[in-house]
Amino acid sequence: MESNPYSSPAANLFGSTSGTSAEAVSAGVISQLKRTKPWVRFIGVLMWIGVVFMLLAAAGMIIGGSAMGSVMEKASPGMPAGFMAGMGAMYVLLAFLYIYPAVKIWKYGTSIGKLVLSGSNADLENALDQQRGFWKFIGIMMLIMIIIYAIAIVVMIGFAAAAAASGGLPK
Repeated sequence: MESNPYSSPAANLFGSTSGTSAEAVSAGVISQLKRTKPWVRFIGVLMWIGVVFMLLAAAGMIIGGSAMGSVMEKASPGMPAGFMAGMGAMYVLLAFLYIYPAVKIWKYGTSIGKLVLSGSNADLENALDQQRGFWKFIGIMMLIMIIIYAIAIVVMIGFAAAAAASGGLPK
């Protein structure tokens, strides 16, 4: 909205509501987020440790699986030679799924630190945006897991029904 130099002056009797970044965030909000920051960092560190352990486990499975492939085939004939390597690849995939939320939660903690120093609305918005990104990803992953579980339940019921119909299960 453009200001009109010929209009009569007006005063806002209820304080500034212009939404500019010059407005400060209340001390109570900053205090609550400041008290949250150590827990955010703790969860972020645990997530990064989880990523590292998953990648180490994946490397061990891939290397061990390829080195022991023929021995494993002899020890358990039904298990394919690349089973351990496949499991290692699955761990790599899971580790990469943990990286995005770990980055988001870490950036959220960093944004809280900036907010504590500046007290600006822009830093509060950035912190809340990082938190929103974290929870959005977690929500999407939960929906995917619910769908996978529902499909698995339907498939298992189908297998059980097929086995019962063929006389494979005790009645």
